Amino acid sequence: MNTKVLFEEYRADILECVHSGTVCVVDKKGVIASVGDTDWTCFYRSASKPIQSLPVLIHGLDKKYGLTEEEMALFSGSHWGDQEHVRVLESIMEKTGLKEEQMIMLPTYPNRVFERERLLKNHMPLRKIYHNCSGKHLGMMLLARELEGRVSDYWVRSSRTQQEILEIISMITDVAVKEIKIGVDGCGVPVYAVPFHAIADSYLRLVCPELIKDSVLRRAVEQNVRMIHQFPHMIAGKDVVCSVLASSGDLLGKSGAMGVYAMGIRSLGVGIAAKIMDGSHDEFAAVVQRVFEELGYVNHEVTRRLEELYPSTIVNDNLETVGYRRSVFQL
Repeated sequence: MNTKVLFEEYRADILECVHSGTVCVVDKKGVIASVGDTDWTCFYRSASKPIQSLPVLIHGLDKKYGLTEEEMALFSGSHWGDQEHVRVLESIMEKTGLKEEQMIMLPTYPNRVFERERLLKNHMPLRKIYHNCSGKHLGMMLLARELEGRVSDYWVRSSRTQQEILEIISMITDVAVKEIKIGVDGCGVPVYAVPFHAIADSYLRLVCPELIKDSVLRRAVEQNVRMIHQFPHMIAGKDVVCSVLASSGDLLGKSGAMGVYAMGIRSLGVGIAAKIMDGSHDEFAAVVQRVFEELGYVNHEVTRRLEELYPSTIVNDNLETVGYRRSVFQL
């Protein structure tokens, strides 16, 4: 695999750290810009969530259970465990009859530091719904009950649930099912690996669904992305990169574990995939900003929020500015 240095970190003007990786930009004709190899096989990790959630819409389970658009949007998210996320998750379970104990992941505390500290201060127990993937799991559980009559095997690779999700991954990436590699994600369900450029291809189709030939899948994508834009905090949380992007109807971005970030820009008709090879997440906002610059894309509000929330300066534990990070890749 061919990678390039994407970011450098300096402390006292001395180069201290580098982050290598790959970036791929596609339009409807194929790869139009790249850094590093675009053909290597890469796991989506959680960047697949806006795709894995589509069968719930295709089967009309939102209507069957009276789920709101806010609730549906959370099926595509990696939530930070904010109180609004807990409210929505509990509402989904109340409407559908799904039980928290049916989830296969272990109980945990939220990703959001102040929420975790609040729960610990009040001696509140760990819960499965605090896990950032719990929305995805509820969607899969709902699908399993619809397809198989039971929830228990929703995570099993050979189940009808996971096989249908695999088929959707294949359709939206244009990668044959037999060519998609499958592993186990951090939360215990199957995770998919496809050629790196195919991740970018899928995000192009998410933001430009008119490129999707299958009318049923196309309508599901249109509905899902519209709901994510309507409720941007559900894909991550307030002041998190993915939610900042989703606040614009022109953008859709989703992070994945181990340094994966995928994004689509509708007005440019492009999909983008990026991978920080050391698995760091600290560069996600910088990836987005650099891609904007390289593509000549202007979105003042999103750029302003990213710069405000994720400055290039490096701050130590005493809140002193001690260095800076800079993007060094060109498309």
